[in-house]
Amino acid sequence: MRSEDNNLVVNLGKKNVARLIGGDAYGSAVSSISVGEGTVAPAVGDTGLTNAFTKAVDAVTYPSDNSVQFSFSLGAGDANGKSITELGLLTGSGKLFSRKTRTAIAKTADVIITGLWTITVN
Repeated sequence: MRSEDNNLVVNLGKKNVARLIGGDAYGSAVSSISVGEGTVAPAVGDTGLTNAFTKAVDAVTYPSDNSVQFSFSLGAGDANGKSITELGLLTGSGKLFSRKTRTAIAKTADVIITGLWTITVN
């Protein structure tokens, strides 16, 4: 099943980008994907996911001059028993960068999830 949708860069993500541009130590690269069970619509004040499972992204690429793409996967042993209804990108310091919600995926060992998350700067 393929799903494509927009996400929300939260306030912590915007602060992170501003600090990265300025060279401040607060800013750090996105390095992890997190999945959770929250159902509330994304809001700019979000700081985390509900009952989160987090792991490193698999790879980072740059499909265009103004975009970055994170590939991720949840294997047979990842996040089992969760009803995944939200996803988030986290920085290396564990701060939520962006978040989206979706219809539930019942994660079991029989369900393998792979994805691409693209952030485009317009």
